[in-house]
Amino acid sequence: MPLIMVAVVWIAQALYPGFNMGSQYISELGALKAPHPLVFNLGMMLVGVVGILAGAGFTHALEAAGGRRIVSAFAGLWVAITGLGLVFAGLFHFPDDMHRTVGIALAVQVAPIFSAWALWGVVAHRRLIWLSLGWSVLMLLVFMLMAGAWDVRTGSDVGLWQRWHGFLGALWIGIACFALERGLEDSVLDESEVEVPAH
Repeated sequence: MPLIMVAVVWIAQALYPGFNMGSQYISELGALKAPHPLVFNLGMMLVGVVGILAGAGFTHALEAAGGRRIVSAFAGLWVAITGLGLVFAGLFHFPDDMHRTVGIALAVQVAPIFSAWALWGVVAHRRLIWLSLGWSVLMLLVFMLMAGAWDVRTGSDVGLWQRWHGFLGALWIGIACFALERGLEDSVLDESEVEVPAH
């Protein structure tokens, strides 16, 4: 999911001569005035569908890692909602008022907190727990700056803040999935190495 999203944005941007990453929103790549809006819009819908499906897989991975069942389900739900927000980004083109529904993709800020909660007490994933908690604080800080807190953001860098926030969310999903898969593989190897007692 993260790699597909980066690829879609990169390709759409390459096909938009004169696009300014600093002063223009990512969504403008899919606006009607863009040279090739379908590249961005269809791409975002594809990433969104993958994200929705990934939510179910993320829930399963957390449970397999020893995570609390209900909390794991909510963590996966936030990932899926993030995917749904990306589907909306492709369906409702900027600057349509309905394009604001992409805001539900901010659910990615909550997913790390619920993931850490689900895994709390699982020693094998102690690093992922603390990384997720710290990551959620970092994403919140970047979101606040993107929204104009402390007058740090200027009109010429809003696109960069948006990319930075999106990159953090996508990167966390990738890291979390890698860590959970690695932990699952290690546990399978450990079980296979256990000697079966002779009868």
